[in-house]
Amino acid sequence: MKSMENIEDAENFENMFPERWVTSEGTVDEKQVTARQILYKGMNGRCVERFTVQSGQTYIFKPLTNPAQHGRERWMYEHVMAQLPPVYPQLIAASDQAATPEQSWMIYEDMGQLEHHLCESTILNAAAHMAAWHALPVATFQDLPRVGHKPPIRDMLHELLQYPSATDKLLRELHLTLSAADWDRLTMLILTAEDELPLVLCHGDLHPGNVAEVEGRLVILDWEHAHLNMPLWDVYHLLDLSHPLFPRTMTPGLRARVMKVYLDKLKSLGVQVEPVSFAKWYDAYAIVFSLWMLRLIDGDLRNPDCVWPQEQLRNQWHETATTLEQCMNHLNEVR
Repeated sequence: MKSMENIEDAENFENMFPERWVTSEGTVDEKQVTARQILYKGMNGRCVERFTVQSGQTYIFKPLTNPAQHGRERWMYEHVMAQLPPVYPQLIAASDQAATPEQSWMIYEDMGQLEHHLCESTILNAAAHMAAWHALPVATFQDLPRVGHKPPIRDMLHELLQYPSATDKLLRELHLTLSAADWDRLTMLILTAEDELPLVLCHGDLHPGNVAEVEGRLVILDWEHAHLNMPLWDVYHLLDLSHPLFPRTMTPGLRARVMKVYLDKLKSLGVQVEPVSFAKWYDAYAIVFSLWMLRLIDGDLRNPDCVWPQEQLRNQWHETATTLEQCMNHLNEVR
């Protein structure tokens, strides 16, 4: 039987050379691990995996699943993450910076079973942390892009206005209407928000699948879509962006409580944002983003080759429609 000292020595030796767990082609080396478990498959077909090494220790292998984000997450760990509280997995090793996208990978600590069924306390906690990274000075983050993995909100608005028949048809299906004056107001609020709100560091993809808890500890995952944007991008993703695999229920009351925690945290960090104006800007932003998302989901529902099951897409559609209706009602109440 191995002594505890021998086991610890073996683990220390393995941890000194984590690169040997990965082949030169950028895949987990079957010869160096004792078990592999696929966690999910990226849009490019590459899989994020949990793997076990000889000592019994487990890690998470994450290849580049979106070529457009090549090098982004590594850059975040090298330049930003140390400035944040430890609400993210620790990076153990990464491929050489000269590696091609197909050969790129990162190895993270295995934090265990992640719980994505977000309760109110988790969302409130995430909102406070989000305010903290939004308050960071962005002067040293200029290497980051200024657009996320979806179009900017102004482009979404332009697309909805460019195809008024399709937009009106969608609204009629929901028994909702937006007059010309309503569209003018939405446009004015969004343009004002762009002028008044600062450019901040955004996580970029803060949907429920990237917010989790492990034994009561908040975890924020997948920083590969980080970019500079106005804060409403992250706020909408945390509060209202739907995802076919991670359904959730948002209410007007919870939305208001999360917004208050977020703005109060910003204020404590020296960033002043007028709450009533911010709520109006958010409503306008959420209305446009949700309408754009509904059109996107409609396209997925009609696409026989879509990777998402129809039932999950329909649930996502209804969840997004609920957000749209709630934000339209709230904006009408605060005229």
